[in-house]
Amino acid sequence: MTLVAVFASIGRTGLLKNSQIEFNFAGQVTMKHALASLTFHLEGEAGPYYQQLIDQVKAGIRLQRLNPGDKLPSSRQLSVSLGVSRSTVARAYDSLLAEGFLVSEAKRGLFVATSAQYLLNVAQAPRRDQPMERPPILTCDSGADTATFPARDWAASMRRSWLNPDLKVLEGAYSDGFPPLKDAIADYLYRVRGVSCTADQVFVTSGNRDALGVLQHALDAGLAANAHWLLENPSYTPMRALLSNRASGLGSLKVDAEGARLPPRSESPQVAIITPNRQYPLGISMSPARRQAWLQAVQEAPSLWLIEDDYDNEFIYQGRMGVPLMQADTRDRCFLVGSFSKVLFRGLRLGFVVVPPGEIDRFRASQQALGASASLPIQPVLADFMRHGRFDRHLNRMRRHYRMKRDQLLALLTDHLTPWLDWQAPHGGMHIRVMLKPDWLAARASARWDHQIADALADNNLRLDVLSDHYATPEIGEQGFLLGFSNPPEATMSRVVRALADWFERQPG
Repeated sequence: MTLVAVFASIGRTGLLKNSQIEFNFAGQVTMKHALASLTFHLEGEAGPYYQQLIDQVKAGIRLQRLNPGDKLPSSRQLSVSLGVSRSTVARAYDSLLAEGFLVSEAKRGLFVATSAQYLLNVAQAPRRDQPMERPPILTCDSGADTATFPARDWAASMRRSWLNPDLKVLEGAYSDGFPPLKDAIADYLYRVRGVSCTADQVFVTSGNRDALGVLQHALDAGLAANAHWLLENPSYTPMRALLSNRASGLGSLKVDAEGARLPPRSESPQVAIITPNRQYPLGISMSPARRQAWLQAVQEAPSLWLIEDDYDNEFIYQGRMGVPLMQADTRDRCFLVGSFSKVLFRGLRLGFVVVPPGEIDRFRASQQALGASASLPIQPVLADFMRHGRFDRHLNRMRRHYRMKRDQLLALLTDHLTPWLDWQAPHGGMHIRVMLKPDWLAARASARWDHQIADALADNNLRLDVLSDHYATPEIGEQGFLLGFSNPPEATMSRVVRALADWFERQPG
């Protein structure tokens, strides 16, 4: 029989332009078939290619352009014709085989299953016991772009690290972290961030929340007992929620153009959590004068402790990375908190704390008392990944990748939102802070307009990170949004920006 496949333009691959290809397949087919005609059209912004192929084969079955017993082209033929990898076509075929829409016959190929139409009808029939699926929520997330993660390199590290596993890992030892990983982190911090520390000062955690929990326990049990804790305003909202239950209350450090301001000097213990190299959510770097003022305060204050959150500082696109304050601290009052989730992938849930030499025993006791929450079996994998240079190569690659995506988002903002929003190109990080223009706000009644805009767009399955939510008191501070560029594809960024522009254009005046 003859199966004619008409291939239209393929979007970004652009290998075939409205060409028609005819496939002739030898072999006997037990049923009589009419000529089958099916069109594949792959669009670069319409989702993964393999999913597009799956959807189009199912559409061909539904429209009876593919009938039971019709033979499909081989994965090699179809991949060459479409200009995509063979594994893409094979993945689509494997899924259709698993769902029962196709059947495979030895030495003959793939055919449409006799039950394909029935399966399609069953799949499309509404079920009373299941809610209707909602379309995916669109958002400009500032997480890692996992589509570019070097899975093969990671798999190689997994194989190597578990060929002859450390028995103490299997026994759940190493409560403060896998020793080779602690060594690798200390080496990385020295080479890249300029921090001189020993592996004993490094404690592996399950991320920032775990790190803050152990730090609270350790400081409350030590010299900072009954301390007044201070957090930047604005700040990362989950951190404020985590610390809000402190008996002594949670104070605020106002952030201006130079970074977090110093608190009034106090004879009582104080613990300040600051982000000097890249403040979240404002994205500014602390000025040299303000950095020196904080370091001087640590030297002179009777009991001031600093927790330095090294948030997404691996990604710098202009200039050099700032050296953490901890490196210049001579009183051993600074703790450095870092995370791998932003750098590699969110599900990794591994981070670290670098503690002053005099606090090693106290911090270790607190971590053991609370119970280590960082996954130990994955730590040898990360250690191997770092030891073989793959971590450094991945960071270098992602810096270039994220800079390109930052520039894409900046171009979209310039093209569509200039009349209503202000922003600056960030020198680093994974998001852009956009603010409602003061004259636009001044022409309207006082309100949290960024919240109103976000609520309006949420009805269209679009979620925005509202800037005013990050302030301790909503009436203080700027109004606007945090638009991440690291995770979403350009198509998603474009839809979010255009949705914002559409909302503004519909407003009177």
